Amino acid sequence: MSGSTASRALHDRFDAIRRSELERLKKKLGPLTEGDRQAVHQITTHVVDALAREPERVLAQDPPLMAVETLVRLFALEA
Repeated sequence: MSGSTASRALHDRFDAIRRSELERLKKKLGPLTEGDRQAVHQITTHVVDALAREPERVLAQDPPLMAVETLVRLFALEA
């Protein structure tokens, strides 16, 4: 897996976790208005983007293959 592919896979993994957690908490979020739901979606998307930003920057710099492979294993990434 290349650095750019790993970068995309990592961001996708983080976003999948975000979506899964929002789905899991749906009952607790039930009384929210549609505007509130959109705000929660935006906030959690921004958190994912912030978490992925630095790894994506490093991965864009053609890191050693071993570093990419370690990231793939740590986060169970799929191409």
